[in-house]
Amino acid sequence: MLRDFNKDRISLVKESGEVSQEDMPALVTGSTIFVADDTFPVEVNDHILRTLPNGLVEDYVVVDPVFYSKALVGMDSHFQIKVRKHGAPASKKSVVQGITNNFHGPNSRVNINSTDNSVNISASISVEQISSFLAQLRPVVEHLPDEAQSLVQKQIEVLEEEERKDSPSQLRVRGALNSIKTVAEGASGNLVATGIQGLITSLFG
Repeated sequence: MLRDFNKDRISLVKESGEVSQEDMPALVTGSTIFVADDTFPVEVNDHILRTLPNGLVEDYVVVDPVFYSKALVGMDSHFQIKVRKHGAPASKKSVVQGITNNFHGPNSRVNINSTDNSVNISASISVEQISSFLAQLRPVVEHLPDEAQSLVQKQIEVLEEEERKDSPSQLRVRGALNSIKTVAEGASGNLVATGIQGLITSLFG
């Protein structure tokens, strides 16, 4: 059965930058990733991240996700997801805005669009740090451009969810922080955006 061969662990990052799934069992084989979960919400241009034993992160862009029902004896229903490694030539132009960088382990990182805009965090982020960051971020969000406000607000909601937990998900918190930083960097010329970048660096860098 396919589930018996799902030895890898992957995270699914939507095109919007939202971390949709994390620590999902899968089988990664070159240009195809197999997932034995018929509810896996994968779409074209999503990113699938796999953390290697050395702490580096492989970043795959979804090209063609295909669902197969139990058509064969002994074969689970599953997704066969055609992917390409991020940075490899694509058949057509595909741009992901506000993609979230995700990390496991000290000093591991992944670069999106060849520019390292990540917040490299080696220690766990505490609830107190999240609260402090949100307290300083909320009052200034309204001074960002409209599109940036919307994107940052989505990540604030993620951080607020994690703030209420005794043990925040480090993957979701780091993903939200990196999305906010990416949005701020995209709002060039906005003083508030520049301040947000500095705030993230001072609190978590």
